[in-house]
Amino acid sequence: MTADGSARAAVSYLRALGGRSPLDLPVQRFAIAAACLGERLREVETFEEAAPASGRAFLRMVEMLRARSAGAAPTGIVVIGATAAVFGDRARDRARRILQLAALHVPLRLTDGRAPGDALLAAWEGRGPEERRRERAREGMRRRALRGEVLGRAPYGYVASERRLVPDPREAATVTRIFAMYLEEDEGVRRIARRLNDEEIVTRTGRPWTAGAVRHLLRNPAYTGLYRRLGVTVTRAHPALVTPVQHAEVLRRMTSRRTAPATQERRGYLLSGLVRCGYCGGPMIGARRAAEGAEGAEGAEYAYYRCESATNEGRCAYHTRRAEVLEAAVVAELARATGPVPVAVHGRSPHERGHEARRAALDRTLDHMLERRASGQWTEADLVRRAAPIVLEQLSIEIEATVDRARPAEPDVARTRLVEAWDVLSFDERRALLQDAVAEVVVTDNAVHVARRR
Repeated sequence: MTADGSARAAVSYLRALGGRSPLDLPVQRFAIAAACLGERLREVETFEEAAPASGRAFLRMVEMLRARSAGAAPTGIVVIGATAAVFGDRARDRARRILQLAALHVPLRLTDGRAPGDALLAAWEGRGPEERRRERAREGMRRRALRGEVLGRAPYGYVASERRLVPDPREAATVTRIFAMYLEEDEGVRRIARRLNDEEIVTRTGRPWTAGAVRHLLRNPAYTGLYRRLGVTVTRAHPALVTPVQHAEVLRRMTSRRTAPATQERRGYLLSGLVRCGYCGGPMIGARRAAEGAEGAEGAEYAYYRCESATNEGRCAYHTRRAEVLEAAVVAELARATGPVPVAVHGRSPHERGHEARRAALDRTLDHMLERRASGQWTEADLVRRAAPIVLEQLSIEIEATVDRARPAEPDVARTRLVEAWDVLSFDERRALLQDAVAEVVVTDNAVHVARRR
């Protein structure tokens, strides 16, 4: 009870467990009602997962708790659930949810009588063989990395032999030549790519070299004999193809050359990241060119889009397209668009893929923390305190991803606004609306195809 003798408020959380669990939803409701009666808790709201794996009801509950926390006393609200199993099918999922509530300073009651900390520890120690198998595999990979043994695909210039990186004679010669062209001949990455392609030297996958591929190779510290994987760094793990001094000089020059490209990118192009070449499939990039003759006054310039493969590799014959012409064609296509919305070609956005990578990294950190608790290195208080920033960041990522997915009407709203208000919108407004409305733009010399977002 609270200080004034009134019953504390409780919110209940339920999730269908399925399988052979005796705790189906009616049983969970009965157990929660009985616990509230016994502990003098006043049940004020119920959150029930419509889809067992979605977690959306939990996120709605968190939003409600946060909204109330501003004026609530520390003992204002209790979350009550039938068992720790309602917070996830896997041990890590249960632990994450329990720790998230602890980080939010929200008391948790389980009707099966277990303390949340004990339930978390039991779930982790009793996790299934599949979870343990993944953890053992990762730990084994980390031990191999500490020994300098190669994991995954060898970088260009090397092959794996008896779990070690050894130079591939043909590829290694290309690597040292690329470094020499950059350092000794002062060639830029685009010219290096063009020279390699002119000589019909291809990448390991048989594709032409691009400026990006050359840049990535030059930045890779593996060519100095350094091996990095799974947070492990081993020096002199394999034969070096360049010296650390050469590699450092490459990085210094790359940093000093970031002048014109960065300035150009800041000027912005409305279709950047959305438009690709219909001939080779590569991205089209924005560029600027000085206007000549009647095009404009001295010093004037115009923007256009060109195929990146044509620019970096010299292997695509696509002609450039003036920016205002292509952007007007996209708006015209959006204005004509009717019927079902085409599916986005590339699936998940880079933003979503970034979320997934960050979630995976946070999960690995949380696993290590849970293992320390299980081994007795940490107390329950240690775990709650140290895991708080990890689980709260995971919670923020989940909420943001849910908000992003819950915008089914926005693409059509964005399309309508683009068509009706194009002339009065600012650059930033146009750019944001294009990102919402358009999945991709495919351009050929004679056509512009716009795939809308769903």
